[in-house]
Amino acid sequence: MQKITKVFWGILAITLFVVSAPVRAQSAGEPSQAAEQRELIYCADKMTHEEREAYRARMRAARTPEEKAALRQAHQQEMRARARQSGGDAEQCLPLRQRQRGGRSQ
Repeated sequence: MQKITKVFWGILAITLFVVSAPVRAQSAGEPSQAAEQRELIYCADKMTHEEREAYRARMRAARTPEEKAALRQAHQQEMRARARQSGGDAEQCLPLRQRQRGGRSQ
């Protein structure tokens, strides 16, 4: 009876080790894409779903921080122009929580 119990616990320990190996391997490597913090897109509420996804794809494709900054700046200029055309102002493009703080992130 003791031998069967030892075998059972041994098999259980090996099974748990094998099952948990992929989880440990993933946490040891780079963070998954879902774990990365998503950037707030300037004027996202004025964009369609397809426009937001295209913007995200361009940002993922940018290799350097300078390329990403240039994409952000071009996007912000485009959104400001869109806001002016629709009769709004650029203040409407800030996320609501930043508008409530007076336009400054803290």
